[in-house]
Amino acid sequence: MIIPWGTDAPIYHRPIATIAIIVLNVLSALLFPAGMYEDWTLVLGEGVHPLQWLTNIFMHAGLGHLVGNMLFLWAFGIIVEGKLGWRAFALVYLGLGVVESALMQILIHSEEPVRMLGASGVVFGVMAMCLVWAPRNELQCIFLFRIIPVDFDVPILSVAAFYIGMEVLFLALKSLAISSELAHCSGAILGFGLGVLLLKFRFVDCENWDLFAVLEGRQGQSKQEAKKARESRRLVSVEFAPPIKAKKKRAAKGTAPRVRSVEDPSAAALRTMRLHIELGEVEAALAVYKKSSRSLPDWQPRETDWIDLIQAVLEQNDWNEAVLVMRDYHRKTAEPSPRVGLKLAQILIQKLERPLQGLKVLAQIPEASLPESLVMTRRQLAHQAEQMREDEDGTLELQDEMF
Repeated sequence: MIIPWGTDAPIYHRPIATIAIIVLNVLSALLFPAGMYEDWTLVLGEGVHPLQWLTNIFMHAGLGHLVGNMLFLWAFGIIVEGKLGWRAFALVYLGLGVVESALMQILIHSEEPVRMLGASGVVFGVMAMCLVWAPRNELQCIFLFRIIPVDFDVPILSVAAFYIGMEVLFLALKSLAISSELAHCSGAILGFGLGVLLLKFRFVDCENWDLFAVLEGRQGQSKQEAKKARESRRLVSVEFAPPIKAKKKRAAKGTAPRVRSVEDPSAAALRTMRLHIELGEVEAALAVYKKSSRSLPDWQPRETDWIDLIQAVLEQNDWNEAVLVMRDYHRKTAEPSPRVGLKLAQILIQKLERPLQGLKVLAQIPEASLPESLVMTRRQLAHQAEQMREDEDGTLELQDEMF
């Protein structure tokens, strides 16, 4: 059994509405069992009943149905509510449920009454919104293997694609028949469309880590920033054309010897590293970076080159190398980006289990230097690090281990 319990996605609002909706679903299951209150379920084939559009999403067929839906509602709900706030999330959640139920009851005709219930259609809608807004972020999951919990992380893109893809496949095998798969796919379509609309009309800020930015290869960059970066890289590629080897000629007697131009080693190293990044050769780019850092004391990449190298290493999930590069960036850059600092602290705390080092990084990033959207992220990381330090079973750290 796989249990999603958390995420590394930035959360700017407390999950007040998510918790309240879960509590309402649990109370509804305890006080009003679905078998005793069939009129509150969504009935297809007996006309239009608007009250059922709302009540059915709080009804469940049993304990397993309830627990499964609430676990996934928690995992994906905290991400959506974390970006919208509790009021907007409550409207989105109820709106998805009511619209999906209304469409099914109005558009689907059945010769015999069919009863449907449960929050799974809405949960699939919220899942699809996470797919649009945070595909590269990860869900923190626990897999129960013979009662032994195994902790692991899965990208939201993989989780959403798997579950939605399976529902589409099963629905196709059933020839689009009335089924739970039909409700799930309907909810996913509505959620995906709503997620795109809210993103395009800028009701939500995904900091350019949304699905469209990922597909366009400009994670963390606006379209204008990505265009400038491409133009800069194109110029670097042209300038890196290898010099033509000239044949050696003896200087004529009585004439001054020619002075051969020597390329600046720092510029050559920077262009070589840049080229390796462009070609996706991350290990080679790292090798050039490390060698240049040792042999050229004054060598330092430009801001954009440093950020691109960090991003390339992060995409390889090579946390140790990423930490070393980001550490150098913070030490050598006059005004390091606070976003890089927060990412460094996040990796130290969540990936490498180094809460002390993470707190040292956070201490260098005062809240006053952060935009309001990142203040909550800093506080959450600090709180998590303090909890890890209090855990006696945590990883032993040395005071001067890294910073």
